[in-house]
Amino acid sequence: MKANKFFAMALAALTLVGFNACKPDKDVEPDLSLDQTAIQLEVAQTATIVATVEATWASSDATVAAVVPGNDGGKSALVTALKEGSAIISATTKGGQTKTCVVTVKKEAGPVGGKELKGSQVWPIILDGTTLEANASKVVASFQPNDVDQFLYIWPSGDSYTGGEATGLNFHGNGDGYTSLIVGGLGWSGAGFCLTEAGNGWEAAKALNDAIVAAPDDYFLHLAIKSTDNYSHCFYFMGSEATKFVLGATSVYDGPILANFDRDGAWHEFDIPMSSYAAALATAPVVAGVNVFVMLTEGVSGAQLNLDAVYFYKK
Repeated sequence: MKANKFFAMALAALTLVGFNACKPDKDVEPDLSLDQTAIQLEVAQTATIVATVEATWASSDATVAAVVPGNDGGKSALVTALKEGSAIISATTKGGQTKTCVVTVKKEAGPVGGKELKGSQVWPIILDGTTLEANASKVVASFQPNDVDQFLYIWPSGDSYTGGEATGLNFHGNGDGYTSLIVGGLGWSGAGFCLTEAGNGWEAAKALNDAIVAAPDDYFLHLAIKSTDNYSHCFYFMGSEATKFVLGATSVYDGPILANFDRDGAWHEFDIPMSSYAAALATAPVVAGVNVFVMLTEGVSGAQLNLDAVYFYKK
């Protein structure tokens, strides 16, 4: 009887051990996985990544792609594309498991087609191809550089300005680019859109000038500008320094201040009435070789000038 009782107790103990061994360990977390391991986005687009386990989220470059955990304890995260480049989004669990998703960000494609320009007739100086094509019926003559008989000359001999980087969308919201110039180390800067004697662009400019003088209330100069620095810019047109105006807080190159603008990196547009310049234009030297539009930026090395959508128009 004693032997049988001992056998029964031993069997019960083995059964209990076996039963306990079959119970799941609460400290072992499930395997982590993500529903996406690679994402392609355009600037300003978003995407959601979902994990199988609650996790802490991080971006290897938050200036390219930012990540914010969802309201589900971290089982998902919202990724926002901020600029062109790539970043690795990582999810890490309390148990130390980590999985990653590679996010590639491209420039925003921009809308298809171009926006309508102001006015019934236009004379473009700086204008992207998409918008120019969409407004072809309005264009009387183009003063844009063509590297044949119309040029953008930088003085002196290309040294005062250097080419800047036209990043982001242009004034009309597409990716065709815009004019970006950076002041060099000469202590001054200047550039002009020249209509040479090799073509007839200067004749179109003279005809426009005469039309403005005859009916100045009907004509405007449009331009868009953006910046993140605080430097001032002087402009004049039709070869006449008597038409100078300054955009900025400080007068430069003896130009009167027309207005300032916010230095927030966004585009700001101006419609400048030609009625204010009719007297100067009446004696403007519009001949072969005229600089139909001139740009002068405060002479501080590194100062940047970003322009787009520069054109004369008739209302």
